[in-house]
Amino acid sequence: MDKKDMTNKTPSQNGLIDNQGWDAYWGEKKQKGSMLYDVIAEFYRKFIIRPSLNHFIKKYMKPGDQVLHAGCGSGQVDQDIRDYVNITGLDISVNALKVFDFEAKGKAKSLHGSIFQIPLANDSVDGIHNLGVMEHFTMEEIEKILAEFRRVVKNSGKLVILWPPEFGLSVMFFKVLKVIITTLTGKKDVKFHPDEISRIQSKKQAYEIFEKAGFNVLEYYFGPRDVFTYSVIVAQKKY
Repeated sequence: MDKKDMTNKTPSQNGLIDNQGWDAYWGEKKQKGSMLYDVIAEFYRKFIIRPSLNHFIKKYMKPGDQVLHAGCGSGQVDQDIRDYVNITGLDISVNALKVFDFEAKGKAKSLHGSIFQIPLANDSVDGIHNLGVMEHFTMEEIEKILAEFRRVVKNSGKLVILWPPEFGLSVMFFKVLKVIITTLTGKKDVKFHPDEISRIQSKKQAYEIFEKAGFNVLEYYFGPRDVFTYSVIVAQKKY
């Protein structure tokens, strides 16, 4: 399937509908791992994002906490923290979960489901984390996602959300990369991943989103720790 087809709605297991084409995306990852984007993205995950995630998880989560990686994808960023907290990876893409299970090597559980209807009981996890997920949804959808996060996380449970801002270095880099590839290939439909329609615009906006959803923001970080790639929002459930 071409990259331009990734927005097609495709049926997934358990009657779930993958509106954004993530199953195709992760299927292509396995077949086209040598593509320039894949190489760069994997480098970012392993050597820039993973150390940053390690820092915030160990700062705000306790050893042995039950943590949901909501929208886990490959789970490559979880490699170090799997020995610190108990991770369950949730994704709507079956292909993503296959990669996640391979990467986890038995050190994490996987769960097929939607972040809009997480198949877990109320107040069942100590924390939730993800990266590169929220920006693919509308603000109305994000409100629903955060409401579901609030439902499944325990009282005083925490979220660690890595959300790319419009002014992030990686956002600017991939905009330039798209122009270069378009120029070299003549293709105008170059698409690395499903559209990022809701990047963070400001620190103030981040606070407003999470406070409105019933969370206290404990920390907002944008800086050199991950080479100015993500806004990191750490929030705690109000109760």
